[in-house]
Amino acid sequence: CEALIRRRRSGQSYDPNGTISRGRFLSLLDKTLPRADTPPFDAFDWGPFCHLLIFVHNVTGLDAGLYLLVRRPGDLEALRKACRSTFAWTPVDPEIPLFLLEKGDVRQLSQWVSCHQEIAGRGAFSLGMIARFASVVRRHPFLYRSLFWEAGLIGQVLYLEAEAAGLRGTGIGCFFDDL
Repeated sequence: CEALIRRRRSGQSYDPNGTISRGRFLSLLDKTLPRADTPPFDAFDWGPFCHLLIFVHNVTGLDAGLYLLVRRPGDLEALRKACRSTFAWTPVDPEIPLFLLEKGDVRQLSQWVSCHQEIAGRGAFSLGMIARFASVVRRHPFLYRSLFWEAGLIGQVLYLEAEAAGLRGTGIGCFFDDL
């Protein structure tokens, strides 16, 4: 594990034809799910607050499109109500709370949402995080920084899982909120 951490590097560019298998992709996402007494998410005694909106470009065995990983099952109905009524909400796997919202090429959309950064539309997939924000911070202002810690920890898990799979990942620090 130490060697993996020490050799991890952010990707600087991606092959637009780069792929990941469905099994590896689902395994990677599974590692971001919080479980009691399982590191690293057992370090928090709150949340989870962050869900993953995933733009799938090239995952072998999975349709290209927009997906949502629901990291807190109790948020599913609220997420459905907050999203477009036309979304399919098709479960992808019985073991992982991943839902296909809409099939199609989402490369341009992922770039657009990420401040027009081309890297978001390249490679196997990209993602953004959706968080319970206003309701959490209004009730408990101290949890504001906790949302960032959770998002950062999810990012680190994704980085390390990508590295373990022989892939690369990078963070994109710009996005349009309203989209």
